[in-house]
Amino acid sequence: MCPLGLSKEVGNCDPILWLASSACLRAFSTHFSGSAAVLVPALALWAGYQQKEAQAASLWYVVPTSLFAGFLYKSGQFDVRLEYVAAMVAAAFVGAIIGAPLVKRIHQRPLRQVFAVALMCIALVMVVTASQPHIATARHVRYLVLTWTGLVAGFLGSLLGIGGGVIVVPALVMLGGFDQKVAQGMSLLYVVPTALLSALLYRFHVKIRIDNTQVVLMVAGGLTGAFVGYQLMAATRSEALRIIFAAALGVLSIF
Repeated sequence: MCPLGLSKEVGNCDPILWLASSACLRAFSTHFSGSAAVLVPALALWAGYQQKEAQAASLWYVVPTSLFAGFLYKSGQFDVRLEYVAAMVAAAFVGAIIGAPLVKRIHQRPLRQVFAVALMCIALVMVVTASQPHIATARHVRYLVLTWTGLVAGFLGSLLGIGGGVIVVPALVMLGGFDQKVAQGMSLLYVVPTALLSALLYRFHVKIRIDNTQVVLMVAGGLTGAFVGYQLMAATRSEALRIIFAAALGVLSIF
């Protein structure tokens, strides 16, 4: 398998291309906090992966790169609270356990269609609300939003390989009253344990195997890209991030 459509034969890709493609991908995804939304279509459409294999590979890729990127947010100037992240994670574990067994009952074509529709719907909502001012919500309301967001994101992450940025970020911004950049930092830390759980379920329950060498190469490049993406994000206004986030999801949903 090889990125950018250069080859669809396993093992026929230069490792340097995997590193370079991964770094660019993670630079983008850390900037907009939607790595799975970018990686799954890229692996499925351009690298020759089956949809479920692409979802499994994206989960293993997301764990180390999101942990590193989340650490950058937490150690920086953004108010990323671990107690909020923990509330989402606890709910997401339940959603992931519910969603994973359903993967075996859904064929490849409907799964890809559901994935595309989900991205388009989220993109439309983000565009409509992009100009709305940031309004903080009460603490108890935020915890309610965090719980339901974690539950839904965990379910969709396990079923479709999404749920980190494309579900969590819009929900936290539009329903929880969080700033766009804070929401992105929280989603990166949230996705580490939830993606790990979903990846383990794919491996041992759904019985989907992936090429470990290629995942390692992608992660190696992705760590560099994560740092670059963080610098780009910090220099961009939150309102602009919302619009670009929505535009990126809209494009991805078409392909």
